[in-house]
Amino acid sequence: MPHAITPSRLPRRACLAWLAAAPLALAGPLAWHGRETPPGIGGALDLVDHDGTRFALSRVAGRPALVFFGFTHCGTTCPIALATAREVLHTLAASAAVLFVTLDPLNDGPEQLRTFVQRLDPRIVGLTGSPQQIERAVDAYGVGLRMRGVALEHSSMFYLLDAASRVRRVYPHDTPAAALVADIRRLRTQAA
Repeated sequence: MPHAITPSRLPRRACLAWLAAAPLALAGPLAWHGRETPPGIGGALDLVDHDGTRFALSRVAGRPALVFFGFTHCGTTCPIALATAREVLHTLAASAAVLFVTLDPLNDGPEQLRTFVQRLDPRIVGLTGSPQQIERAVDAYGVGLRMRGVALEHSSMFYLLDAASRVRRVYPHDTPAAALVADIRRLRTQAA
């Protein structure tokens, strides 16, 4: 009669591996980063890309996308957020998109955005439009704006869109790239 497998018969390494994995199995699913999307946030982006071509979210449909609103002369939160976006793209390559929507369409036309994003990462898509188009995008995504003297202050959030271009999570601009990557991978796994 074959011997039953009991803990005393298992090799020591197998026992240690089982003990190490048990807490992970009991912990349940991994938590999302960022926060849930407030109701009514998101929607179409009818803009112009940094090459002067009309842009709609259908261009990135089928893959997750990070959207960030800022402007090329922002000296505070935008550089931090875009450095993080570059890390995300470096890690995920073509399986995600990053969209940078200007809040200053009078100064950030396609040429200025092209120069700006090319210095950061050529895979970042710079988006602009008329003041009315930008205002519609700002309203749809709930971006906070105010003028303080001559300075434009804005909320600094990443919006994570799923493969169907729905906003799934919202993150502060200083969220670590590893957290964004983890959630993007999680979205891809859910879609598969």
